[in-house]
Amino acid sequence: MFLLATLLIGGMVFTGCKKDNNNPSGAESKTYKVSYALENSMTVQGVVSTTDNCFKFDVTYTGADGNSVEVKGVTLPWSIAAFDVKSPFNAKIEAKPVYNEADLPDVFVYGANAVIYRDGKQEARKDDIYGVTKTKFLQIVQERPEDLIIKTEKDF
Repeated sequence: MFLLATLLIGGMVFTGCKKDNNNPSGAESKTYKVSYALENSMTVQGVVSTTDNCFKFDVTYTGADGNSVEVKGVTLPWSIAAFDVKSPFNAKIEAKPVYNEADLPDVFVYGANAVIYRDGKQEARKDDIYGVTKTKFLQIVQERPEDLIIKTEKDF
């Protein structure tokens, strides 16, 4: 009886164990084409605002391998060709301004529209273009520099 019980318990241990599941949701991993863009103009009530050309941007985005990729001193508009990623994937783009204070006019348009595309369709967008005086811009730089960073992200 003891031998039979031992065999039954041993059999239950081997058949009762689950295999590790790398995809707990049960869904298949999908492949997408992801691309990023920074646009330099925005239309509001028929008025087009375009980022002043005294700005360049340092861009950081999530590459195909999931690691951050940096591109320094880009001019707008800017984009990167689509690349393949597998889900789950966190697409993220961030742009920081690069400028020479002496080149800033008294009044200008600053910013960009950060856009993430999946399979050619817009998935996330952060519109961040506005008119500002040089004095106000430099005040933001001193007091809240993080407000000048343009970023958006999307999970696939």
